[in-house]
Amino acid sequence: MTSRLALAVAYLRTRLLRRWLTSRNRIERWQQPRLARLVRDATRKVAFYRDCSAFPDFPVVGKRDVMARFEDFNRLGLTAAQIWTMIDRGEAPKGYDVGCSTGTSGNQGLYLVSDRERFVWLGTIVAKAIPLSLRRRHRVAIVLPRSSRLYDAANESKLLKLRFVDLRLGLQAAAEALVAFRPTVVVGPPKALRWFAENGVAISPDTMFSSAEVLDPPDREAIEHRFGVTLRQIYMATEGLFGVSCEHGTLHLAEDVVHFEFEPISGSPDLVAPVVTDFMRRAQVMARYRMNDILRLDHRRCPCGSALQAVAEVIGRRDDVFLLPNRDPALRDVLVTPDVLRNVVLAADRSIDDFRIRQTGENRIDIVLPLHVNISAGEAARAAILRACTQLEADPVVEVGREALQPSTDAKLRRVENRWRRDSS
Repeated sequence: MTSRLALAVAYLRTRLLRRWLTSRNRIERWQQPRLARLVRDATRKVAFYRDCSAFPDFPVVGKRDVMARFEDFNRLGLTAAQIWTMIDRGEAPKGYDVGCSTGTSGNQGLYLVSDRERFVWLGTIVAKAIPLSLRRRHRVAIVLPRSSRLYDAANESKLLKLRFVDLRLGLQAAAEALVAFRPTVVVGPPKALRWFAENGVAISPDTMFSSAEVLDPPDREAIEHRFGVTLRQIYMATEGLFGVSCEHGTLHLAEDVVHFEFEPISGSPDLVAPVVTDFMRRAQVMARYRMNDILRLDHRRCPCGSALQAVAEVIGRRDDVFLLPNRDPALRDVLVTPDVLRNVVLAADRSIDDFRIRQTGENRIDIVLPLHVNISAGEAARAAILRACTQLEADPVVEVGREALQPSTDAKLRRVENRWRRDSS
């Protein structure tokens, strides 16, 4: 199958599945034979899975596992060192592409995909996000700090005109590139979209997608108010495409291409971490891969009619959960998730429209607010976090400071960040 035919098949399949996957039973009926095919292929052609005989035998793995034995997870037997050399030289095996993540967590991930898989990815995401029109060729701007040949597939297909806008050149340069390109669709991290909104960047896209970072309420409000659109989301990572918001704004997991398992987050009644299996990928097997994300699922039925699992909120990263000493030293540490901290600070005072909350010591939390936020609002935020922690049986030291909070263009924005746990590990 040629790459362009793979794109067309993926596009049509995704559009048809939108109408057919209207129940959990149908989703399972769609996934099971494809998981079985993945098992057959992986156990024969990928070293890590040769001793497995069924999908439940596949162990749950994480980024460190895959990076340590990268050659055992891909069909070409390429090591991580070989992939890094190819990236540095701008090379790739014939018929394949290689790439890496931005590495904002301090642990970059690698990927290997075939040319066919690139076009399957494109057909799937276009069908979910920006259905094609015979009357109009979409002009799509991707605003990110790192490009990928995955995006090149769009221009190669001639179905879209896509422009990669490099955030590493700065927000002003990115804004100028957008104005010149006149996009109908903009995809970018919320920090950049908000900067464009607040600085009067003269673009009028029909559709906007937040991607690559947690979407916080102040960002959504500023972006939607300025551009007059419902901000949708694309949930995607180096490991694959995991979800796209429908026209109603509901973020649906991409269960037509990925099988999801959910691990409960200790200490929380409704938060989970996804374990993903991409049953469309073969070059590098991504099976029962534990993501570092925390999700709150939404079990209500979306008005769009899809039975694909809805996500109420992408909370943040598992390694940004705060662990604080319990008031009772005999008891386990207290777990405080990013959503708890974010919500109480935003509710403390209406003037707070940006913030950073950081665990910087075993029992210390620092709040950083913008310069325009007054002292009383800072004290309200401090009191709110103390109350929330007290209810959870913790008594941290909480300090408040103010800074000119500028979005970084070479790293993901993490408003809630566990610096102590990460630095001490």
